[in-house]
Amino acid sequence: MKKTKSLKKWMTIVPLALMSITMAGIPVLDNPVYAAVTPSFSDVPAGHWAYDAIAKLAKAGIVDGYTDKTFKGDKAMSRYEVAFVVAKAMDKYEKADEDNKQLIDKLSSEFAAELNRLGARIAKVEAKTNTWVSGETRFRVFGNDTKATGNTKLNGSKKFDFRQRIKFNGTINEDISWMARAQATSNFGDYDTVGKGSDAYFDMFVITAKDVMGIDKVRIGRFPYDNFTHGLFGKAVGVDGIRFDENIGKVLFTGSVNNIKNAPDSYSGDANTLTTAQLSGKINDKIGWRGGYYWSDVPGINNTLTGSTLNTNVGSFNKSAGWAAGFDVNLGKVKLIADYVSTDLKEAQNLPTSPKGWAVELTSAVNAPPVFYSAKNLVDYKKKGDFGWSIAYRSVDAGAIPSGAGGFDAQAMADVRDRYNTYTRGTDNIKGFFVAFQSTVAKNVIWTIEGQDLKIKNRKLATDLTSSDIGTTYMTKLEFFY
Repeated sequence: MKKTKSLKKWMTIVPLALMSITMAGIPVLDNPVYAAVTPSFSDVPAGHWAYDAIAKLAKAGIVDGYTDKTFKGDKAMSRYEVAFVVAKAMDKYEKADEDNKQLIDKLSSEFAAELNRLGARIAKVEAKTNTWVSGETRFRVFGNDTKATGNTKLNGSKKFDFRQRIKFNGTINEDISWMARAQATSNFGDYDTVGKGSDAYFDMFVITAKDVMGIDKVRIGRFPYDNFTHGLFGKAVGVDGIRFDENIGKVLFTGSVNNIKNAPDSYSGDANTLTTAQLSGKINDKIGWRGGYYWSDVPGINNTLTGSTLNTNVGSFNKSAGWAAGFDVNLGKVKLIADYVSTDLKEAQNLPTSPKGWAVELTSAVNAPPVFYSAKNLVDYKKKGDFGWSIAYRSVDAGAIPSGAGGFDAQAMADVRDRYNTYTRGTDNIKGFFVAFQSTVAKNVIWTIEGQDLKIKNRKLATDLTSSDIGTTYMTKLEFFY
């Protein structure tokens, strides 16, 4: 009967899925609100699986115990006490890894009645209130040293910008949730230019459904690209597609089809697509792994008139495909993350046909998901005085990563007209260091300092350069969350 109801429920969104077959999204979670409670004082019996689940969440730093931050094995907890702990875990859902997210989901289902009384799920407490809003305001100051490349040195209002984001979350029913985010950006002093920073647009809109025709999770919409590697492949906004997640024992399979870049002929209505298949899992509670294969029809273009996608002034290719692998290790107070990619270029002209790329990061953000900065914050913005750091190195051949899916693109600011551009092509024919420091200077306020020093990796493909130095870039920003 349950399966019949789930199938009927899914049939209501099949037309949407068919029309949006190239759309994808990210999970959405309710932000807890604690209301007056009518507690359930019955004890959770000894040996109940919830104790082990909570212990694992505590070990991962997702929840705290009693005042001494331990869970007393000699004292049974009431269902109300467990629900209160689960509600706190739900607060940090987005920071949990996939295994811990599953534990939180399982606990929230088991203690749903108590959570309803706590008010941890807004949609359960007030049926008419199943939508909520959050936001973020950012101010940045940045600069660059162009060294020998002839790139443009940022000056005037180009060194200052702001961004405003408004995020909407909601639930449709117990199995389907949605999220949308609108944003507007502008340089200071550019009010009289086109856009004026007030032309807000949606950079994300997502439908997430669980238990869809035997698939654990399906996400459809526009979302940051997070389907492949720890972030060597990645994109902050503007990716439309569909993603499937299926747990096979202790291994997670992730499949995705995403439109990551407009086709050269923008009037055709077509887009360049990146398709991926990946397996990920854990060797133990400290070591994680992932590996997969990708196919891309994004071409490598070297033409300044139509928009180059390569940090070269020679060569081109039509399509690419390859495999990637990575691992993450919790080393106590630091975390190590690494990715490697090997690619085959199709119909390559004047380029090495088997480019490679790799990146490593050492970070203090041990409780954050294992992804490269800046796909995550290094600190908890609710915890005043929290401090975090990250240092990374990357070395990527020309064409190793499809244009539009470079995880380090947009990490450095540069003039978009520059021939060798770290803003639009920061993961192509490039090597160098990146470092970031973050501090929660006040509750809901993060201060960040970033800097990097990059070089062209293969200057034989950049024949008009007299030096490999692209230059140093630096940035500081304040972000306000609410």
